[in-house]
Amino acid sequence: MSLRGEHRTFASLLIEVGLITVGVFLALWANNWHEDREHRAQAHAALQNFLAEMTANRQAAQENRDYHETLLKELDRFLKSTEPATEERMNREVHFRGVRPVVFEHTAWDLALATQALSYLDPSLAFNISKVYTQQNSFQTLQNSFLASAYNPATMALNDSKGPATAMRTYLGDVNFQEPAMIKRYDEVIPQIQRALGGATASK
Repeated sequence: MSLRGEHRTFASLLIEVGLITVGVFLALWANNWHEDREHRAQAHAALQNFLAEMTANRQAAQENRDYHETLLKELDRFLKSTEPATEERMNREVHFRGVRPVVFEHTAWDLALATQALSYLDPSLAFNISKVYTQQNSFQTLQNSFLASAYNPATMALNDSKGPATAMRTYLGDVNFQEPAMIKRYDEVIPQIQRALGGATASK
């Protein structure tokens, strides 16, 4: 084989290697672009879910604020009175219409964890969203614990209303602290999600 033929073969080999390299690069780039697009779509969907769920949870927490505050004041007056803590007097002075616990939705959070969509969000926003659901869980645990202890045969069998009234007064003290704190947390994070959704829409 001549030297010229060897040069031609070497040049062809270089071109072939170059084409393969470019092809691999383009394939990787296209795959990364596709994955990035999917991740952004999952992040956008997760943010929409968080926004809808937190808005609904905020409304649920706000709905019974006046009732819980009024009920606490009535229980305070009932317990501070020197009159016997009879069931009749409690029914007359305390306008009890159920405990009215907040039922927090958490489907958006569960779905984001299952799809790993939380990892595609801005880290600071993901952290703040996580704090919201952690606070919700804490509040839900408080409610569940009180309901489990208040509505059992031993408690319902008591003739003296002072014991149950004291327990409910303690519980409502925590509720009237946690509900406003929960609403404040929503008011901080919901606008952050709205801004993130606006930026995501603008970048499409």
